[in-house]
Amino acid sequence: MNFKVKTYAAVLILAGAPALSVAQTTPQSAPPTIPPATSAPMPQATVPAPPTGAQMASAQARRASQIIGANIVNEENRTVGEVHDLMIVPAGGAITAILSVGGFLGMGERYVAVPLADLRWNADRERWMLPGATVDSLKARPAFTYPARS
Repeated sequence: MNFKVKTYAAVLILAGAPALSVAQTTPQSAPPTIPPATSAPMPQATVPAPPTGAQMASAQARRASQIIGANIVNEENRTVGEVHDLMIVPAGGAITAILSVGGFLGMGERYVAVPLADLRWNADRERWMLPGATVDSLKARPAFTYPARS
């Protein structure tokens, strides 16, 4: 009986030996395949799309906080007013700058409306300009009054 157990164990070991030897071998990598030639042209490098209007506007855009409170000067570098506020139409119309004109320490000032598009950024002087404006010409404009709150 002892002989049968040893024989049976030897048969099992020998039968499993090829499986063990296969399990221990490293897998062979397949030879590289060459894609078949096609008549389609080679892909070209992608060219970035031109900037959109929003991207171009953001490079030139100014924050409202940089406009409100800014002094407005004319071509002679004389201060003609200060941006008091910006009015924005909810439906997306033109933005209006509300200028404070002719006041001193908050007394005697008058508010006038000027289209924001009329203001020009002077990069050399780093100031907002209103070409052709004087204190008197701005005071001659109709006074701006804020709409009543609802």
